[in-house]
Amino acid sequence: MINRRQFLQASASLALVPMLPRGVMAATSLRTRPSWPQFRDGPLYQAFLDAVAKMRANLDSTRPGSWAYWTNVHGTFCPHGKPYFLAWHRGFLARFEAQLRKASGNSALVLPYWNYYEYPVMPAEFQDSSSPLYLRNRTGTDVSGACTLGAFDPSLTYFQQGKPYAFEPAVETAPHNGVHNLIGGTMDNIAVSPRDPIFWVHHANIDRLWEAWVLAGDGRHMPAKTASYWSGSFSYGAAVSGMKRVDTYAPSILGYGYDDTTLPAAQPTAYAAPLPSIQDAFASPLPVQGASLGGVGGLALGQQSTRVRIPLTTDGRNRVRSLATAQGQGAASPGKALRIVLDGVALTGAGAQGGYFYKILLNLPAEGLAQPEQTYLVGTLGPFEVSVARHARMMAGGGMAAMHAPVRIVLPAQDVLARIWPAPLDALTLSFVRVDAAGAPTGDAMVIDRLWVEAD
Repeated sequence: MINRRQFLQASASLALVPMLPRGVMAATSLRTRPSWPQFRDGPLYQAFLDAVAKMRANLDSTRPGSWAYWTNVHGTFCPHGKPYFLAWHRGFLARFEAQLRKASGNSALVLPYWNYYEYPVMPAEFQDSSSPLYLRNRTGTDVSGACTLGAFDPSLTYFQQGKPYAFEPAVETAPHNGVHNLIGGTMDNIAVSPRDPIFWVHHANIDRLWEAWVLAGDGRHMPAKTASYWSGSFSYGAAVSGMKRVDTYAPSILGYGYDDTTLPAAQPTAYAAPLPSIQDAFASPLPVQGASLGGVGGLALGQQSTRVRIPLTTDGRNRVRSLATAQGQGAASPGKALRIVLDGVALTGAGAQGGYFYKILLNLPAEGLAQPEQTYLVGTLGPFEVSVARHARMMAGGGMAAMHAPVRIVLPAQDVLARIWPAPLDALTLSFVRVDAAGAPTGDAMVIDRLWVEAD
């Protein structure tokens, strides 16, 4: 017998069946992607191993039968920190999953997902050096520190990047980025992360969380299927057919579903630990110019969590209070976005290996959390975010040299202002709270040449 929640979820999924492309239902019923423990103990596990081994052994990167083909597609087309992060990756996984079936010769094969909210330590099968699922250069295996519940807060009712209180950028920040950072090695570099087999079960879980967010209801909504947002298509390389954006609207359109579509309700025990002590960093004030309201120069980030005070001019304090008041009261403030700019961000040699990241919290009270952590979170910073910025610069014409140069990272802070208002805003502080996996580097991991607050 099924319970009421399961019945409602099943009904919602069946309501989408008429949207399946013609012929899909005639060919097969919806495939179900299971969680890793169920998949590992099921009949498709060996077929999965065989397909992964076969594709990794294929060295022809121009053909979709090779593992390298999909790594190159991700490095060429994936939109990180941009609209369609979730939708593009849904299509990417669907096209890759079809290739797995072809390589295995098993038409029932599906991608499983790694539910790290329940099992935060990387499955043992991916750590077995004799398995095709193994990759030797990982730094961490426990991703508890990435498992925030912030993306699932009921206040996040909008979906897409660019909207206030939106799910897509929130889930990309955490848990997505954090998982990449804590595993490290290949996974902390956007250009090559799909080389690691754990990438695929990680992204299957991100896709599942998107479906869970939609089915959770309570005011959460996506742009209508008829909206211009879904116009156009995605590319997955010259050797694979593209995909209409609207076909990524729901998993059922692509012929699959998940065995569990509930939002996480709890975090792993390790994540729920109290915030570590935070030391004050002494950085030199920057001259105020252009859109800047105040900033500092010269900050090194290591194992110790660090807090830096950003001096504001009188005009800067007034503008920050004005922005916070307008948004806190629900007033529209077009063109008034507040941003945190981190400039000249670079990794040390040890820091490039990953196994860590920093949660960046705005105006965290000195005595600790007065509200949920998400209230203060403006973003995360680790090797993966640096690689995304470098990759964007390279794709914009910066050449391969851009993949090693310091970068600028911009973090929207307007939503955080609304969440902490009406708390006093005469001064701004940024806390860089370190999150580690076992094996994280010691000493300085990152340096920031300058950081400032700016408004249009």
